[in-house]
Amino acid sequence: MKPLLMGVLLCLVSVPAWASGGEQARMLRQLNEREALQDSLEEFFDKQLCAPIKRGRFVWPEDVAASGLHLPVERFVSVENCSVRALGFEPGPQEASVRLLFELDGIDSEGQRRTVRGETPATFRRMPKSSWRLEHLEPVRGLSETVRPQPRFHEQAEASGLVLPDESRSDASFMRNGALAVRDFDGDGLLDVLAANPSALFLFRATAPLRYERLQLSVRPPRRTWFSSLAAGDFDADGDPDVLVTTQTEGPDRAPPLLLRNDGGTLTSVPSGLPRANAHTSVVSDINGDGHLDVVLLYYSVTMTPEDQLNARDGRPSRFFLGQGNLTFREVAPPDARSHPHWGLAAVAADLAGQGRPQVYVANDFGDNDLWHLDAQGVPRDITDAHGLRDPGNGMSADVGDLDGDGRLDLYVANMFSKAGTRVLAAAQVTSPELRSRLDKFAAGNTLYLAREGGRFEEVALARGVNRGLWAWGSIFLDADDDGRLDLAVANGFYSAPNRKDL
Repeated sequence: MKPLLMGVLLCLVSVPAWASGGEQARMLRQLNEREALQDSLEEFFDKQLCAPIKRGRFVWPEDVAASGLHLPVERFVSVENCSVRALGFEPGPQEASVRLLFELDGIDSEGQRRTVRGETPATFRRMPKSSWRLEHLEPVRGLSETVRPQPRFHEQAEASGLVLPDESRSDASFMRNGALAVRDFDGDGLLDVLAANPSALFLFRATAPLRYERLQLSVRPPRRTWFSSLAAGDFDADGDPDVLVTTQTEGPDRAPPLLLRNDGGTLTSVPSGLPRANAHTSVVSDINGDGHLDVVLLYYSVTMTPEDQLNARDGRPSRFFLGQGNLTFREVAPPDARSHPHWGLAAVAADLAGQGRPQVYVANDFGDNDLWHLDAQGVPRDITDAHGLRDPGNGMSADVGDLDGDGRLDLYVANMFSKAGTRVLAAAQVTSPELRSRLDKFAAGNTLYLAREGGRFEEVALARGVNRGLWAWGSIFLDADDDGRLDLAVANGFYSAPNRKDL
């Protein structure tokens, strides 16, 4: 998925269909001019507002800001990270009204790590030579402050031995996702780590807590393919975890997913019985409740771009395979599989519908997501709308957890929060309410569904302040601070070359 593509899309679809060619060109030109002006303002943020703060100059000079204006830096001794961005931007002839989003992170007067986040309206005056001056800053409402006496997490990968060898980037492998499977493969009570880069598998065998020895497996991806995902589970019902490995390719070549059978901690490749498939990833769970692990394969093209980026219908439907408990599988297909040609990026298996066994929720890029269950005849059925979980957007990942402690599983979906998208949409003319709603959702960020009675869900991400995951690629529930309550972690970013304005 290309970051700039989203911005271009928002510009193009925001032009009313009734506008003439000349009118469309004029409107697009105005949007481009507006974004160029906003880019110059964000350059001012970086160089004139944040750079002095990170150098310890908390008071801005008169040519940068009017007297007395400042961000909430009073309790900081030093600021290591400063980010100021525009969520809203309304330019005028001489001034611009801006809704600022800022974050400061550093050390306070008590030696603690302090992070301050907030939003506030501001006014900037245009100055000569494409510069700006901060003229007015409203008092910050809803300021968020986090104080940590000590760092919560410490980087330990190199010291622990959890390091992959360098790999050549000549084949653009840096843009192909790696994969992990964490299990106690040898039964010694310590968690081991199986890692895949595009062309090799590495088993990090735990020798002690946070100490690993790296072993490269002899398994290689089939010709002209690369390893795309790992999923661990006991596929042969012998009590130890095996691993399903999917492969992907840019060309017509396809290969069946690999199965690594576990024999006393030794992983050996065996035939999976699964068909040749250019699978992006898989999800493994006992979705029919027979005690054997089943497999759902998801597909995502790395060579095509969707014809409709708001509701793509040119992908491939997910495929369902029921495990037989002996490393073999039987495929079952939805009766309307062809009506779900989606771009599946990730999935999670959990009992979201309260049926007593898992359903599979698929996060699709470029459109709507899907919730699948097996009916009484073992046929996959789409029950997404029945539970209110369609969630249009750029679905990137999903995770479940009982966030509010009511005994029902809640759902968090990583999409994308686009500052540029919100600005462009604010300025664009969209005549269709349905199109406006879908566009707003695509730029709004992550989604949090809280489970309610009767199997329905309520979307509360914005109200709970968890929608802004930026260019979110993955998300998980975890209790990060051991207080008994679930927290959320979101991995975000994109390969942006010199331009990081999309982050």
